[in-house]
Amino acid sequence: MKKWIAAMLAVCLLAVPAGAADEPSGWAQEAVQTAREAGLVPEELDSAYDQPVTRAEFCALAAAVYHAWEEQGLLGEIEKNTVLFTDCTDGDVLLCASLGIVNGVGGGRFAPDDLIQRQQAASMLHRLGALRADYDGSVQGRLPHVFSDGADLSAWARNDVNWVYRHGIMTGTGENAFEPAGEYTREQSIATMLRLYDAQYAVTVPEEAGEPYRVVVDYSGAGVGRVHIEDTDGNRLLTDFEDMDGYFYHVTLFGDWASLHWQPDAESGFVCALYNLETGATLPDYHCDSEDTQSGTAWAYPMGEGTENSRILYADGTYSAETYQPVTDWAGGRAIVREDDAVRAIDRDGSTLWRMNISLDQVEVYSGMGDRMVIERDGAYCLIADGKMGTVSVNPMTLNRWSDTCIGQDSVHYALYDLSGKQLTQVYPNAMDEVGQDIYSCWLSDTEYAYIRCTADGRPETLFTVTVSQRPGPLPTDGAGVYALQTGSRTVTCFDRFGDTLGTIEVPFAIAGEITFENGCVLVQGEAGNGVQPSARFLPTGEQIE
Repeated sequence: MKKWIAAMLAVCLLAVPAGAADEPSGWAQEAVQTAREAGLVPEELDSAYDQPVTRAEFCALAAAVYHAWEEQGLLGEIEKNTVLFTDCTDGDVLLCASLGIVNGVGGGRFAPDDLIQRQQAASMLHRLGALRADYDGSVQGRLPHVFSDGADLSAWARNDVNWVYRHGIMTGTGENAFEPAGEYTREQSIATMLRLYDAQYAVTVPEEAGEPYRVVVDYSGAGVGRVHIEDTDGNRLLTDFEDMDGYFYHVTLFGDWASLHWQPDAESGFVCALYNLETGATLPDYHCDSEDTQSGTAWAYPMGEGTENSRILYADGTYSAETYQPVTDWAGGRAIVREDDAVRAIDRDGSTLWRMNISLDQVEVYSGMGDRMVIERDGAYCLIADGKMGTVSVNPMTLNRWSDTCIGQDSVHYALYDLSGKQLTQVYPNAMDEVGQDIYSCWLSDTEYAYIRCTADGRPETLFTVTVSQRPGPLPTDGAGVYALQTGSRTVTCFDRFGDTLGTIEVPFAIAGEITFENGCVLVQGEAGNGVQPSARFLPTGEQIE
């Protein structure tokens, strides 16, 4: 008898991995219990709740939901295909594969014991949800959400992630992150399967806030171009500011700040100020530049020629008490400042990252971005990164903002280099510009540009070749790895930072205005006529939003 008890205890100990949770986490306890009562939790998954779920285990949960819907008559028309794998004969896996919920990994294999990534779970949940007769496949049900780490989403998963987010099934991991490649646990799988099984258990998805203010170009002033700021209701703001009735020569919005330039009268010169749109606080004689939206940091430059007494400007409407003499623009929450006969790199809090004894009275800063810069002296160019002298070249080098590369110039020829000086691309004539993360525009002729993708490991790939009337600037982006490129008079192609095409937008009018992103959607404008400028919104996949 004692031997039998000992053997049973040994089996139980082997069944639950060391360190695995015997009870669900606090947030998941109610969901797991409700899913149990609904018959959605297979016995083999009702333990070790914080353990990463495998592909076969996820199929067991999906099959349980499918059978429950089948009994309740909630499924639409189902078409099954016979699927076999060389490494798995599990019935739940074969059912899910026959329904198109899961796919193999190639070579006739399924890899049942491989762990599932979060973006893979989103795709499987969406495919399972699409089997219901009342499936919501509408555009509104797939509106984008811009996650802070959305640039890491694979192209094949974006539509699925948007769908599970909009339906309250998967909503991220906190601080607006999704962690596409992160592991997915058993309790997370059970909770999201329950939300998919019955919408009453789905979480409430907050409405997209959008930008509270916008700058509007106005030609009503006797043909003179001027701008004003509007709130979301279309009200013109700052109408009592400096007797300007809310109209200015130039406005830049950065978080809670409005950087204003205006001319008090015809005899006066231009003046500027930073105005906090939330509190009404003003920083006179300063203007905003070098915005780094990723870190919410910019430079507040004083009016005039010099940069002495510049301050760090924060998107939350505050600024640093300490003043600086900037050497580089902000990038990645870092910048370089001058300090007597030295330079130092700082973070957004002003803390020192590194310091070097370099006199800028003896050398010239040719280019700089974040905590990197290229200095020039006597026709020699030297790249400085991480506080160390690096590549030296007789040709100018321009550092890129979003990529770990630089553009080297030889007379009127350009090529891309890594930070060690290795050439990564062919040579292009006349112009080469960074227009996105690892995305570059390269001049082929007076009107033709190639858009290429090339990472710092040097694998260039031509994405598009387009005809344009002028040298293109940075691509419109949602801020999280999705870009929009006008590829025709009525077409816009959207792609991600990996170079994968998401969709092509067919615009019902000739594109003439600016292409922008609004909460992850693409806003395209046409040519104004009779006082009306047509515009339309689209998903990056190409579908129009009514």
